[in-house]
Amino acid sequence: MSNKRFIWMIMLLSFFLGWIELSGAAAGPLDLIVAGAKKEGRVLVQLRSTFSGNSMIRLEKEIRQKFGVDLKIDFTPSSNMSKTLVQIMMEHKTGAPPSFDLVNFSTHAAEGFRAGALERVDWKALITQDTNPEAVLTNPALYGALVYYTSHHGLLYNPKKIPPDQVPKTFHELADPRWKDKVGIPDAVAGWTRRAFLMGKEKIYKDISAILKNGAIKGSYSVLQNRYQLEEIWMTFIVSSYLKYAIDKGMPAAWQCLDYAEVPLFAVTIPTGARHPNAARLVAVYLAGPAGAKFSLEESGSGNLFYPGNFEHDIRLQNKKQGIREYFPVNDVKMMEFLESKDYRKWRREIKLIMDKGGAG
Repeated sequence: MSNKRFIWMIMLLSFFLGWIELSGAAAGPLDLIVAGAKKEGRVLVQLRSTFSGNSMIRLEKEIRQKFGVDLKIDFTPSSNMSKTLVQIMMEHKTGAPPSFDLVNFSTHAAEGFRAGALERVDWKALITQDTNPEAVLTNPALYGALVYYTSHHGLLYNPKKIPPDQVPKTFHELADPRWKDKVGIPDAVAGWTRRAFLMGKEKIYKDISAILKNGAIKGSYSVLQNRYQLEEIWMTFIVSSYLKYAIDKGMPAAWQCLDYAEVPLFAVTIPTGARHPNAARLVAVYLAGPAGAKFSLEESGSGNLFYPGNFEHDIRLQNKKQGIREYFPVNDVKMMEFLESKDYRKWRREIKLIMDKGGAG
């Protein structure tokens, strides 16, 4: 063998070995998840109830296109997060395999993590480069949860009845006599209890009483939405998904956060001992990214303020323009502690009493 040919062979071998080394180095945590998901081939998910079986067919296709993984996604609608949490914690306690590989939760997840029933996943090492890092929750109590859609609490109003420059900007203003009999407020007390913790118990109790005495209609979100559509009320305190619902129905609708922007975050978590953990991680990573946000908007009507092109992000921009601060309960350690305290339960009872009496006494 000539020296020249020998040198060429050595160079070719070095190049080949170097390529193998670089390929191995390029394999990161997400690559390992992809490989594991290919072997599992299936995942059991419990996600927002507004998804459908056809939504999962689309999700299977999109994950196949992005990651090259063929998954069979078995979908169960999430109808009661508290009930699901009890189920998962009981399965964990008894050593039974979890019913789901991926579960939809909000603040409920903290109890599951504390009990060891939910897995502490390092999502920062797994999310794709185009995923907003805000999707990874920072509260230690919720470490392991990954956000895939968001919401807002605030005021849905009819801009044909109330010009935007005249709409209330604070909760207190809903008691103004000019809005007598034109306001709706939800009778669920949890949101008012959180607001009382943030803005002062006596102030919020007084405001709720004054608003009810001003003829405010109280009821569930769906009841308030119906009253709004019938134009029996001109505005209602509600969650932002109803803004999209009203617009989709052709109803004049606009949004205003009051005092601050409370932003509930809804995340996916993985039960400890999940039967298809890699597939669950892969679905979670996809849902948390911009393509997943588009999928969730189109398939379930849920928005995500972390990405443009949806009503949640539009509300975020409006709040920024108006100088309204964002508030994320799940990232507030003190709030999370309050939600598990005796005071929280006591305040809930007191607010319910105010509601039941219509603000009297």
